[in-house]
Amino acid sequence: MAEMPPDLEALGEALTRATARAAAVREHRNALRRRLAASVAAGMVVFAAMTPSQLSSADRVPFLQQFAAAPAMASGFGCDRPRGDGGYLPQGCDVGKVQPQAAR
Repeated sequence: MAEMPPDLEALGEALTRATARAAAVREHRNALRRRLAASVAAGMVVFAAMTPSQLSSADRVPFLQQFAAAPAMASGFGCDRPRGDGGYLPQGCDVGKVQPQAAR
């Protein structure tokens, strides 16, 4: 092939480098997508394996409905103090009165 003028030769080399760089960036992005897809697939397999039963709607669980409808004091610990002796005591819990769980 005939020799090209220096400015056209430089332009050709610049285009070749730019094309190679764009291809490398595209290949890197594709590799990242493949890794992400593989990680998501592995996570889904682990989730499916670790789930104990079929997931269903929370509306079908009567215990949760009763728990949500219960008064605030019934959902707490009552007169028990699981984290020490400080804090708020519900109405009807006397400090001097022996609690039923302590009388056993």
